[in-house]
Amino acid sequence: MAGTTIGETLSIGAHREQQRPLPLRVLRSILHFARKKPLGMVGLFLILILTVAAVFAPQIATHNPNKIDLKHKLEGPSAAHWLGTDATGKDTFSRLVYGSRISLKVGFGAVALSTFFATIIGLSSGYFGGWFDTIVQRLVDAWQAMPQLIILITLLGIVRRMPNVDLLLALIIGIGIVSIAGRSRVERSAVIVLRGMPYIEAARSLGAGHVRIMVRHILPNVVPLILVGATVSLGGVILAEASLSFLGFGPTGETSWGQMLSVDGREYMRSQPGLAIWPGLAITLAVFGFNVFGDALRDVLDPRLRGGR
Repeated sequence: MAGTTIGETLSIGAHREQQRPLPLRVLRSILHFARKKPLGMVGLFLILILTVAAVFAPQIATHNPNKIDLKHKLEGPSAAHWLGTDATGKDTFSRLVYGSRISLKVGFGAVALSTFFATIIGLSSGYFGGWFDTIVQRLVDAWQAMPQLIILITLLGIVRRMPNVDLLLALIIGIGIVSIAGRSRVERSAVIVLRGMPYIEAARSLGAGHVRIMVRHILPNVVPLILVGATVSLGGVILAEASLSFLGFGPTGETSWGQMLSVDGREYMRSQPGLAIWPGLAITLAVFGFNVFGDALRDVLDPRLRGGR
């Protein structure tokens, strides 16, 4: 090893790392992330708890979330009802667990929709530039200038009067559409930097078409930015869904955290504070988890931030 160069040493280390079993490599990456970004690891832990609660809600919930039991209404925490009950005797803990399903459905659905279209708009606008970029960006400016909350309330108010229309799907589409403009701006700025790189000029000189350059050479380098933006956006979408449910525009017949705050939290906050505290705390922890994990993920995936630290 005395005559081994630094490059050979790094190559040997990388080869040994690739020979490790995949679970061991994943575990090493998680431990490295936890050591470098402890707050980000806390956010990941909160996200995992939220995901497990949503996926295994029937197994985790101690009661039927919609079961009315007037004999035990407005009770405090007990062995039978861990977080107490609401004005109709429904179990608060079970309603919180099932409420996580609405948050994740709306969150992942709206973010997936906005990410798909924002990537198309940002990629094409940043790559072609010129008059095409000018027109697209003026439309994006007008898009962002619209009052998003008023548009969502109007849209959901119309949908509620339409028969056989899924309000949850309308909520996902509405929040996803109003989130596209801001996301596309961020991705466009990254594409503008990448399109002037030497390897892009080399691909163009070899006869690669515009679609091939965008998909094969630019998009893979924008993926880390897209992942970070999607993770951070999840917290904002969950907060938007809770706000709309609080105002009475959420999905009917399904338990949601915003609805819990609006219906029982406001009316019985003095006699039973837990009806306002628990759903508010769940919303806070969910948004906090996605935000801090997204920030940590950005620091890890962004080479400029990683190199500066």
